[in-house]
Amino acid sequence: MAKEDRDEWIVKCPKCGRIRESCRHVSRDDVRRIVRLLDAGVEIYQAEDEREAPEAHIHEPSRPIAQVVQPRFTIADLVLADTTREGLQDALTELRNKGLMYRRWGLRKVMRRTKGLSLLFAGPPGTGKTMAAEAIASELGRPLHVVNYAQLENMWVGETEKNIEHVFHTALDGGAVLFFDEADAVFQRRGIMSTPWMNRDVNVLLSQMETYPGVVILATNLARVMDKALDRRVDIAVEFPMPDADLRRQIYERLVPKE
Repeated sequence: MAKEDRDEWIVKCPKCGRIRESCRHVSRDDVRRIVRLLDAGVEIYQAEDEREAPEAHIHEPSRPIAQVVQPRFTIADLVLADTTREGLQDALTELRNKGLMYRRWGLRKVMRRTKGLSLLFAGPPGTGKTMAAEAIASELGRPLHVVNYAQLENMWVGETEKNIEHVFHTALDGGAVLFFDEADAVFQRRGIMSTPWMNRDVNVLLSQMETYPGVVILATNLARVMDKALDRRVDIAVEFPMPDADLRRQIYERLVPKE
């Protein structure tokens, strides 16, 4: 290392902050020893740097967080309102043609999209949201990872955030569609009644959604309580209304054997 390079070294003292050569806590001899070690190829880091190492980000929860489901249904198996079916078909069309639409046609320049695709399924219980998530995964030929808040939550501050990151990393490694059941419990609106760590959990979820390159599906019975920041992360929202008389008849006909 040339002398002029050594003169540019700035040593960070834990008590004084950044200094040039020395202070009452770090002597010039200490700085010279650091420089000689660096010249010899030694890597010097502090304890907190270990937490930033890639290995330190590997978090293995004590229990399974996501349930791995092999899809049993296709879109053709579902009895849905026309608008709901159209929404699902729109999502599948976009997923199957993302390369054409965003790279060759250049739509990425004029449409805000994250790396992947985020869907919101909203409607009362029993309207087919979970089956539709299975159908999306089936049509894409991927497994489905089902998550709910009870599995994510941990009593220790900071552990829930790690569980959230683990869920996304595991889904990415497995090429899975990630499905948050009862997402209103997970993505609840931040406000005066929420705690700081609950707010952090929502922030981590939103951040993971924004950078996740795969498919994320959120199902909710209470869309009105969802965090407003989620609106900017959801690419396609699909409504699941209660079935009318004609749809109920079709459901009964499929469930009751003809013989």
